[in-house]
Amino acid sequence: MIVLVVDGYNIIGAWDELQQLKEKDIGQARDRLIELMAEYQAYSGHRVMIVFDAYYVKGIASKLKQYKVEVIFTKEKETADECIEKLIKK
Repeated sequence: MIVLVVDGYNIIGAWDELQQLKEKDIGQARDRLIELMAEYQAYSGHRVMIVFDAYYVKGIASKLKQYKVEVIFTKEKETADECIEKLIKK
């Protein structure tokens, strides 16, 4: 099985559409990225995980599933990179 693990805020910063949304409302940019990744997941059938670090969302770590995309918010002081490394090792 192919698993695509995405660093959410890096993608938001790299895609023009999402960057413009971020300037208005970071929540809208996150939601749009999740929608785009859900479309990719539905098309490809691959497992998709999006990791957001606690830089913009403070609080405890959480994991949820929207559409068939797994969305992970790291705990405070844990970067998305650290979380992704742990996921890849699994």
